[in-house]
Amino acid sequence: MKIKIAFALTILGLLLNVQMLFAQPTLQLLFQIDTPATFIATDNLDNIYAITEKNELLKYSKAGKLLWNYSNKAMGRPSYADTTDPMRILLFYPAIQQAVVLNNTLNEINRFNFGHDTSRQITLVSTSNSNGYWVYDQANRQLQKLSNQFNPEQQSANIYQESGLAIQPEFMVSTDQNVYLYDPQTGILQTDRFGSYIKSFSVGHIGFFQVKDQELLFLNEGVWHRIDVSDKHITQRIPVGTNIVQASEGNTILATLGEKRIKVYSTNKGNENK
Repeated sequence: MKIKIAFALTILGLLLNVQMLFAQPTLQLLFQIDTPATFIATDNLDNIYAITEKNELLKYSKAGKLLWNYSNKAMGRPSYADTTDPMRILLFYPAIQQAVVLNNTLNEINRFNFGHDTSRQITLVSTSNSNGYWVYDQANRQLQKLSNQFNPEQQSANIYQESGLAIQPEFMVSTDQNVYLYDPQTGILQTDRFGSYIKSFSVGHIGFFQVKDQELLFLNEGVWHRIDVSDKHITQRIPVGTNIVQASEGNTILATLGEKRIKVYSTNKGNENK
């Protein structure tokens, strides 16, 4: 009898774990933005940003109203917009090694050209939560922390020599304590706040990703994932559609990009089970 009870409890525990794993918040479509876009992002105020096919950056309110726009035709196409800090939006133009910083109304407040230093090849730039910026130098395989004025503050060791991983990362996110780099072959590589290698883990083909409260957020095969960084445990999976090429989560919204159309959903976080 004790064995049967123990077996039944084990099965019940497994069922509860599966239920929690695949539990989904309620997604309610709020509005749609029909502007053709190549990249989208959100911020913690639930604003939505879109880089258009005309190389413009557009900013929409959480109600879908177009607020501001920015463009500079001389620079070409920005590869992405870092909206970690809504008061200093970061654009990076890799073809000309140019970083541009915008305020909350998308007016320029700073810019920096990395191309003057031919010993480096800056391929990624991200905003640091503790002010300043992180850059990845592919030529020297190093991370470097810069001040708000783009002055050098610290740099990591050679990541290949430290980890044995010959990465060519395509996207980078930084927090107060860590820097995360995504390489299609390696997955996501995590460093500490000094740029020293900690670990890496496979996540499939994802491209854009976010980090919130020690969770990785990314789109893979039409499903929006949340994974605990500490133990790689999947805390949530939200199906968003197989035709979705990118997604970005704000405070209470989830924006998706598919077929050059942006859809914005409300996430009922009260129904989340983690």
